[in-house]
Amino acid sequence: HMMIEGWGFSDDDVMTLAMPMAHMSGLVCFLACIHFGIPFVLLETFDIDTVLDTIERHRCTWHGGFPSQYAALLERQRIRPRNLSSLRACITGADACPIELQKQVTAAFGAPLYNLWGATEVVGSLTYGLQPGPVVRILKGARVRLINDDGSEVRDGEVGELLIRGENVFDGYWNDPEATAKSLRAGWYHTGDLMRRGEGDELWFVSRKKDIIIRGGTNISPVEVEEALVACHPAVEQAAVVGVPDIVLGQRVYGFVKLMPGTGDMIVSEILGRVATRLAAYKVPEDLGILEEMP
Repeated sequence: HMMIEGWGFSDDDVMTLAMPMAHMSGLVCFLACIHFGIPFVLLETFDIDTVLDTIERHRCTWHGGFPSQYAALLERQRIRPRNLSSLRACITGADACPIELQKQVTAAFGAPLYNLWGATEVVGSLTYGLQPGPVVRILKGARVRLINDDGSEVRDGEVGELLIRGENVFDGYWNDPEATAKSLRAGWYHTGDLMRRGEGDELWFVSRKKDIIIRGGTNISPVEVEEALVACHPAVEQAAVVGVPDIVLGQRVYGFVKLMPGTGDMIVSEILGRVATRLAAYKVPEDLGILEEMP
């Protein structure tokens, strides 16, 4: 019910469902369509051509998927265009979606690609953001807090861990009271995600709490550095950033990139030079490793 209210479904909508039913994203979209009475096309697996053909043939208005799937759909649509004019909105979740990918999909598909945050434990509390970037909106009636390590509420603009409470919050993990007690405290689900408040009902995702890189006592969001790497040079197709243990600083920043076909290794220094103009010096990766495929 919260999803239907927050997504703004209408009687004219048709959805493609190519996400696995064993994944919460596929299951809740499936159930929401049935509950509201929206026609949907259920695909057995994610096949790039089948998805694009399905949208064109059935005049689908909604499509949901993961960032890597949209990257594949975008590439195929450019090679063999389909008529996707029926699309009203595309939704992506389960991972941080590069802003550049959002913009390119929006332009190529003629429909906005919105970012959505979700967790199996608290489906429905937040809905998609209305602008590019890792932004979502708090649904009316949802109970949300952002806290620091001391458990105190953070001020507007400050980063804190997202806590959620409500009737849609899970009861506990199956046969795992220890994990339940760690994540669910006094009715509040501790998501482990760091966010900051934006304008109005907006929340901006910063990083997974466990993924934060601490260099010389300063917090660095891998997502921010990854976004900068992808945006700084057209040769960078994908990026991943990690913290490498260091005796002096605690951690140093190291990046991995997948480059466009035909790009040579010598371009690494150029990429690092460009990304240094977008980030504070302490956030710039020490070096970059080149991967043929991103895990």
